[in-house]
Amino acid sequence: MSFLDKVLKIKNHTNWQPDFQRFIRAITSAEPGPVPFGDIFADHETVGNHLGERVFDYSRMAADPDHRITSRDFLDGLKYIDQTIRFCLDMGWDYAYSFSNIQFKNFTYRLADDTSNENPNKRKRYWVTDNTGPIRNWDDFNAYPWQQDANNINMSSRFMAKRVPEGMKVMVIPGGVFEWSTMLMGFTPFCKAMKKEPDLVSAVISKVSEQIMNVIQDIIHEPGIGGIFMGDDLGFYSGTLVSPAFIRQKILPEMKKAIDLVHGAGKVFILHSCGNLEKIMDEIIDIGIDAKHSFEDKIMPVEQAHQRWSDRTGIVGGLDIHLLTTGTEEQVRKRTRQILDACGSKGRYVLGTGNSVANYVPLTNYRAMLDEGRKWNLKHFGQT
Repeated sequence: MSFLDKVLKIKNHTNWQPDFQRFIRAITSAEPGPVPFGDIFADHETVGNHLGERVFDYSRMAADPDHRITSRDFLDGLKYIDQTIRFCLDMGWDYAYSFSNIQFKNFTYRLADDTSNENPNKRKRYWVTDNTGPIRNWDDFNAYPWQQDANNINMSSRFMAKRVPEGMKVMVIPGGVFEWSTMLMGFTPFCKAMKKEPDLVSAVISKVSEQIMNVIQDIIHEPGIGGIFMGDDLGFYSGTLVSPAFIRQKILPEMKKAIDLVHGAGKVFILHSCGNLEKIMDEIIDIGIDAKHSFEDKIMPVEQAHQRWSDRTGIVGGLDIHLLTTGTEEQVRKRTRQILDACGSKGRYVLGTGNSVANYVPLTNYRAMLDEGRKWNLKHFGQT
């Protein structure tokens, strides 16, 4: 390690010593050991509430097409990197998460009240609209301002990879092929175009995949990068958002390209996808994911998912968001023990939420889950 690399590394002021190899062991093998903790990300308000600091909301920049990055934005970005690392260290994660700065432009947003009781300053939440998007036809597609500079897209991830302390790695979140494609066209027009203009749909998917692949190719060989945590929601409560056949034919082959690229660099690929994916889960595992994240009790409790698929892939998270948000601390602790008793000693499991550390999840409940995890690890393995 060079002198500059040593200088860049953040000081670890916690008692927690991250070890990314522990995380790798947990998702890729059935070797018994302490269960690590982790999630795809935590909302910026959650990080700010925990640290007692202002954390900049970059979604507001994305929602403002006329925004020009200022020196204040740049300084906030540097601070955000350190705040994220500190949050992950405090929570006992072995990695920090970083959103790649892929800017698919010209989305249309809607504003809604943020109803979280955890945020004292009520703000608006931005939602990408379902019924329209910047690509409506071939002329829009050909004129669309696709990003070219992957190095610039990965700037914050690359810097975070140099800042994380010894033992910690960075999991990069580039977004997913299906999500970006449906947002670019609008979900409703996308579904109509699947029948009326399938060539346009295929072209959008291919171009989005190319953009994501360029981003992964640019960052994946960095020593401080542990892998890719792809967020690509493919389902809802009762099934997939589009037909399983379409996902098998159009989405999974593109996802496999990313997985092969990541594995070629000796790194790991985790898929976060909400919804009921039972009809395509075997195919998702077959393309090589190292772990699956996001589970909901009313769809399939994580214990069942672990029993069914953990011989072939890792299982991450699973403490249902509804319980984590509305339950008492004791209910959260009890459910955590149930999950760990069923999954923890069998390997290929990481303790976390059923979705993410959302801004409406009470920190007291999230911390209770982690505290119960530490107690469980100490009892069963003599270490936390």
